[in-house]
Amino acid sequence: MIDKIFYNYSHIDCLVRESGNSIKEEFNPDIILAIGGGGLIPARILRSKIDVPIYVVTISTYDENNNPIKEPRIIQWTDFSLLKNKKILIVDEVDDTRKTLDFLIQKLTITEKINPQNLGFFAVHNKIKEKEISIKELNIEYYKSGNDVEDRWIIYPWD
Repeated sequence: MIDKIFYNYSHIDCLVRESGNSIKEEFNPDIILAIGGGGLIPARILRSKIDVPIYVVTISTYDENNNPIKEPRIIQWTDFSLLKNKKILIVDEVDDTRKTLDFLIQKLTITEKINPQNLGFFAVHNKIKEKEISIKELNIEYYKSGNDVEDRWIIYPWD
């Protein structure tokens, strides 16, 4: 049996709105970049505090049978040509292995030529565990989690 933790919308809404105040003050992004799937709802809640456009990318770390894959794959991308000098806040629901974030940062900085000092990241929850890469190694300007949590399977209300 997998040890699970369940969160309701009210919990997520409060956590994201509280985080939004400090994100605006400390990073003040020009756009929010939601990671499709888990980052969409937190990104929309954040937009209530940080009134900027939301862009979406979707990256998968699982195959069609929900088995983990070695290399993440892009499902949906956006045109970043107009965003090169903008401060971008990447939003996802959970910082687990950091594999998706690392892949996305590499694509943004190498392929899209976005300055890593213009990138920030917000996760509703950060799992307290060893990650595949450290925040320092990502070389991004800003990192925030709404709450640090145990390494348990998280069930969000939109799952």
